[in-house]
Amino acid sequence: MQPVAEAELSSMAREIVEAFQHSLRQQESDLANGPDVLAQLAAQVQAVLSDVAARVSMTDAPPMDLVGESRLFAVDIGADRARRGIHPVQSLRAATTLFEVMLPIITRGLPATDSAGALRLSRALHEAIMARVALASLSYVGFLMEKLQASRQEERTRIARELHDRVLHEMGLTLHRLDLHRHYADRDPEQARAKIDSAIESLDEAVRTVRGLSAELRRSVGEYGLERTLRGYLEANVPPAVQFSLVTNGDLKVLPPDVLEELYLILREAARNALRHAAPSRLDIAVDVGDNAVAATVVDDGCGFDTTDPDRARGGLPSMFERALLLHGQVELISAPGQGTRVEVRIPFAEAGL
Repeated sequence: MQPVAEAELSSMAREIVEAFQHSLRQQESDLANGPDVLAQLAAQVQAVLSDVAARVSMTDAPPMDLVGESRLFAVDIGADRARRGIHPVQSLRAATTLFEVMLPIITRGLPATDSAGALRLSRALHEAIMARVALASLSYVGFLMEKLQASRQEERTRIARELHDRVLHEMGLTLHRLDLHRHYADRDPEQARAKIDSAIESLDEAVRTVRGLSAELRRSVGEYGLERTLRGYLEANVPPAVQFSLVTNGDLKVLPPDVLEELYLILREAARNALRHAAPSRLDIAVDVGDNAVAATVVDDGCGFDTTDPDRARGGLPSMFERALLLHGQVELISAPGQGTRVEVRIPFAEAGL
């Protein structure tokens, strides 16, 4: 990659982004969906190109360490993908795709006989991409850990021990295998691919451990099951003047324990909010278990509220969204002053064990 003008670098970045997005769409990757995600990819491509251009001009370049805005951007991407429910394995696969897309574009100006130049470019590109993948992956796990710790403060000591002994161990293996991939990238593509696969396995194990901690922390449904536990809560907390109903469809026993626990906590919080703030005369809860997802609604005929009011988006509302997010689910809140409130929950339990 010879020194190029800023305009030429931008043109090259646009070509790479277009080819990268096309490859991601062919793979049906979640990273190809949404304008915000695509804008992130474009910014990442531009940053990687700039790093490669700067790095190939250096002799005996030290190991790449992102600093400043580049580091913050990579960390923000990891947290943002956690919020969107995009698994870090997809990020690793996308990184491999980006390398395969970028390399022929940035080396096409080299003479066919300049193998040393091609090697420098390949190495610089690999280091620029993997430095970002490592930071974003660690940020993803860190985001989930924060949510878990915030949800149950009394478990901090035990969680910290589990995270140190198991999650950080797997993350250490991931980084080691990514480093080995860099070692083999130029000389043994088969070994390099094997190291990426091993890194994916280690990262997957770390994420499963974090999700497992989420399930272990919550035992409120216990042996009684979702319907009985939720009905018990309603019978104990709904005032006599408020009518309520609880209807379930499908086999609740097929739901994984972590989905049952989180769904119960979300529905309980929605019911608690209605009883505490809405002054309803009726409260209706429905749970419908499908083949690979569970949907639920909590509807009240109370006073309702403006969902855009920041003062109302406090208390238990953020925790409802966060609990669903940890299981790749979603919560939708529909309300308006004087028109009651409807909370809709959907959690895909087929993916919960990823």
